[in-house]
This record gives sequence, C-alpha cells and structure tokens, in this order.
Amino acid sequence: MNTQEILTLFQLFLAFCNSVIMIWLLMKFLKKPHDSLSDRVTVLEVEVKDLKASEKHDNSLFKEQDIANEVIIRSTLALIEFEIQYCLTENKQPTKELERAKEELTLFLARRRRENE
Repeated sequence: MNTQEILTLFQLFLAFCNSVIMIWLLMKFLKKPHDSLSDRVTVLEVEVKDLKASEKHDNSLFKEQDIANEVIIRSTLALIEFEIQYCLTENKQPTKELERAKEELTLFLARRRRENE
C-alpha cells in the first residue's frame, strides 16, 4: 500500500466519521423540542401537584374560618336575645335597632342554612 491509498482510506474514514457525527447531531437537534417539552410538562405537573395540595390546605382553613364565623354569629345572636330578655324583665322597651339586629341575624342564619343544604 502506498501513501496515496492510505490517504484515500484515511479521507474515507474521516468522511464516514464526519457523516456519523452529522447524523447524530441532526437527531439530537430534532429531539430537542421533544426533550424541552417533556421537561416543561414535568415542571408543570409538579406545579399542579403543589397547587392541589395548597388548595386542600386552603379549603381546610376556609372551613375553620367558616366554623369560627358561625360561632361568633350565634354568640352575637344569643347576646342580642339576652339583652332583649333583660329589657323585658326590667319593664323597659328594647330598642328598634336591637330588634332589627336580631331579625337580620336570624334571616342571615336561615339563608345560610338553605344555601348549605
């Protein structure tokens, strides 16, 4: 084998390696959108999971707040009724504002019961 044949074989080998590298790069370039989309979907799935966990936690906080609000409203209604009863036992006339407050709270609780059913 002379040097010309060796050079030709070496050129063919380099051309083959260059072709393989180009094909590999082309395949990698074509897969890039799929890979980046896959990464984005993974990130979004984690975010959705975190949002669902946060929503469950927030719902429990809202439920606790709702219970506390109901206790406060019922306590206020009990205080209004006590004040009206006290006025009646002392032979005094309850104020119209006190009577109206009792009616409004009673209506509010009745509407709230209907909405929850």
